[in-house]
Amino acid sequence: MTTFSLKFLALVSMVIDHTGHVFFPQYRWMRYVGRLAFPIYCFLIVEGYVHTKDVKKYLTRLGIFAVISEFPFDLALEGAFFYPEGQNVFFTLFLGLLAIILIDRFVHHTWLQLVIVAALGLLGQLMHTDYRYIGVCLIVVFYLYRDRLPFKYAGAANAIIPFSSRIEFMACFSLLPISLYNGKPGRFKWKYFFYIAYPAHLMVLAVIRRTIYGSWI
Repeated sequence: MTTFSLKFLALVSMVIDHTGHVFFPQYRWMRYVGRLAFPIYCFLIVEGYVHTKDVKKYLTRLGIFAVISEFPFDLALEGAFFYPEGQNVFFTLFLGLLAIILIDRFVHHTWLQLVIVAALGLLGQLMHTDYRYIGVCLIVVFYLYRDRLPFKYAGAANAIIPFSSRIEFMACFSLLPISLYNGKPGRFKWKYFFYIAYPAHLMVLAVIRRTIYGSWI
């Protein structure tokens, strides 16, 4: 699978998940399908970091879309204009990317690397970002074992399983398409499409919710 096909798979599974969350909570299979998305995004954050020409712009882009996405995220999934108990996934991806940037900067200081990961994981926990500290740790695992495949998949599974509900356990199946990654970008890139698609699909869900129920919240 190419970078594009992994991104597209993650996007489709995420839209199914969010649609099920908002409109069809009785259909558990939609939530199961949605578990594929997050580990794939974590994996792609690492690939993006390795191949980006400007990591500062990459980090800034994630931060900007985290802020942009928060309003439609709260409105669509929580039915609130502001919901401090949950922050969108871009915040998690931002913290995870920041973690691996700092790990590289302090490559000869293992104790400091551990402090960095623990601090950013704790920040994700306190901010109530999607997947919280587990998301930060998963990105770090994918990065540290990027070129050691058995350890990468075993480490990713260990990051997911111990704290998983039955639904979250399904995220382990995302390791299958990840294992099929061929390292190529794919014929299409659609770089900003996948960024914009996140807040856009949430806003569409919020508008449909408003149409059905007669109010935003």
